[in-house]
Amino acid sequence: MEHTLLASDGVRLAVCERGNPASPTLLCVHGFPDDHSVWDGLAGELDSEFHVVSFDVRGSGASQAPPRIGDYRLDQLADDIGRIIDAFAGGKPVHLVGHDWGSAQAWHTATGASQHKIASLTSISGPCLDHIPFWIGDRLAAGPQGWREVLAMWKSPLYMGFFQIPWLAPLMCRLGVVDTVIGLAERAETGNRPAGMPRHRARVNRAGLKIYTANLGPRLLRPQRRHTEVPVQVLAPRSDLFITAASQVDVARWAANSRIRSVEGGHWAPAFRPREIAAHVREFAHQHTTTEKKGPK
Repeated sequence: MEHTLLASDGVRLAVCERGNPASPTLLCVHGFPDDHSVWDGLAGELDSEFHVVSFDVRGSGASQAPPRIGDYRLDQLADDIGRIIDAFAGGKPVHLVGHDWGSAQAWHTATGASQHKIASLTSISGPCLDHIPFWIGDRLAAGPQGWREVLAMWKSPLYMGFFQIPWLAPLMCRLGVVDTVIGLAERAETGNRPAGMPRHRARVNRAGLKIYTANLGPRLLRPQRRHTEVPVQVLAPRSDLFITAASQVDVARWAANSRIRSVEGGHWAPAFRPREIAAHVREFAHQHTTTEKKGPK
């Protein structure tokens, strides 16, 4: 079932609902340049046990693409997630599953005022932005091994910096250059492209580039110490070409109830390896499912 939901600022969000609404709800949040279809394989594995809700983040898919950079700040994106929870979870806490920028959004929600709406968080290939500067500082102070882990992130500032260049980055998306690079990365991971994944998603979803400009500078230059009581599972793909495993797994100080799982695959493991990812999500969600309605403390 497909729905349209109005965000707090009036932006229209396209929401997809699968499975039995009476079952525990999984809310899946995608990153750039994807849309909700990146979760189709995982939803197919889990919609017989869970109520699976996914949506097109503003600027992607069938959701509206507001023109202002400020409309893509993490506070607003977390508010979007909160409104979807309120509309589709029947007042019960949800299991958040985030990938790439979807993980950053999910982390921001799970460490904010809406964390009482979340039963668990599974983060894949996307750390909390506010945690990264603290991790870098710790690793630089740790000596040579820590320096190597920081240097291994060299690709991240390159492509994230490029995606913030006005006119040029959207043009490269429009011309298909970014999609070509993504295709090469996908083939490097598995030798082919996942069935059903759109071939021109960077071109179509290029408005989502604003999420980089709206958040990277403010969050990395003025990070907050964001903690959560939500149980957190980090799934770190071993062959991720974009987000290193080391930069994702230092979460114990931010989430006391946390566990780390190293998984096979690359950056798009949720699309390429949905059965394996679904098995981890299923196990963690069942461990932390409650039928009680929760409220803010």
